[in-house]
Amino acid sequence: MLSETNFIMKFLLVSMFVIGLSMSDILASSKGLQQHEVTFREKRNTESFSSPYYQQPQYPRDCTEVYNQCEGQSIDGVYLIKPEGSTEPFEVYCNNSIDGGGWTVFQRRIDGFVEFNRNWNGYKNGFGFLRRDFWLGNDKISYLTNQKKYELRIDMNNVNGQSYFAKYNLFRISDEGSKYRLVGLGDYDSTSTANNDAMAVSRNLSFTTHDRDNDNLNSDNCASRHLGGWWYHHCAHARLNSLYNAGLTDEKSIKWENLPGGRFHIKYTEMKIRPLRNS
Repeated sequence: MLSETNFIMKFLLVSMFVIGLSMSDILASSKGLQQHEVTFREKRNTESFSSPYYQQPQYPRDCTEVYNQCEGQSIDGVYLIKPEGSTEPFEVYCNNSIDGGGWTVFQRRIDGFVEFNRNWNGYKNGFGFLRRDFWLGNDKISYLTNQKKYELRIDMNNVNGQSYFAKYNLFRISDEGSKYRLVGLGDYDSTSTANNDAMAVSRNLSFTTHDRDNDNLNSDNCASRHLGGWWYHHCAHARLNSLYNAGLTDEKSIKWENLPGGRFHIKYTEMKIRPLRNS
């Protein structure tokens, strides 16, 4: 009886030892697996952004690239682009319904709801509403026009509903350091219907606002006089950011010299750019 009892006790002790050892091994293995998982997770977190398979999203650089990516089926509207040099993408309005499409719009006047008598920073950063009256912003216009060669098209309607346009085969402005100078304005297109190369006097001029007087008029500030920023000479033959006063002969108004139907009777303007072919 005693021997049987001893045998049972020995058996229980050995079993407990084996079970204990097994549990220790399991716990150790589990701890090792957990540590390995943490190490792997940390490694994955730190290396995931340097993976050769990770790529930043590729944004179109202008509305022509938007148009081409959509195989010419893109409609007018607001799209996201990222020109060369810009640190962040931004929204623009693309006009794809006129003259072959692919135009990036940077200015529009429709009804005078948006105030264009803004200071330097206002014109630098842009203002208004992309589907209505707006100025895109001189920084953005500079990024756009310095990545390729762009043509400029300006559409205007007078108070009688008549439409006119002016077209130039180059448009480029510099950066803020050189006061957004109009460093590139090409030839006036002979097919234009605006009747006058009114932008000619603005060539190579810096941008002026009511708080930054960079025009060539010594006695006054043209932006203060005409209530809008522009590349002023002696207050310019063209100034499309002036007071919205359609239908009235007012020297402060939006103006295009020698426009048929009256130089001040402008109800609608839209300025836009598109890359020249092979640029």
